[in-house]
Amino acid sequence: MEQQPIQPIEENLWWVIPDKLAGVRKPMAEELTALQTAGVGAIVSVMDDPSNLDLYEQASIPHLWLPTKGGTAPSREQIQELQNFVESQNRLSHGVAIHCTSGRRRTGTMLASYLIHAGSSYDSAIQIVQKANPDVELREAQSTFLRKLAEE
Repeated sequence: MEQQPIQPIEENLWWVIPDKLAGVRKPMAEELTALQTAGVGAIVSVMDDPSNLDLYEQASIPHLWLPTKGGTAPSREQIQELQNFVESQNRLSHGVAIHCTSGRRRTGTMLASYLIHAGSSYDSAIQIVQKANPDVELREAQSTFLRKLAEE
């Protein structure tokens, strides 16, 4: 099976709230400058391991680690932490990018969680995320979590 070439990071960046909140695949060290040039001033990693956190530290990029296992949903505490971090970074005019490995499942779930927590309906949040990145594909556990979150 042929491996697909890696898409340039700035082409993989997808904004759900322009200049404020985006999703992206896991960036490599040499891509951090391109992300910053594209408007990302802070990063949230939802990887279940702390890889890359030292890179963000070295590059002086504000970051937050919200470890989430693949195929699962975040905790309510993580959503609140995300909300607080995004708001504080946006006040500093920093766009925030959330990433997992591919930037599709956990990232999409976290972005939809943020939108629902901020007042969007489930359908609206999913529509915004899917419009920004049609490749987002949520697992059943993630969709169920988002539906419950929206009902609260």
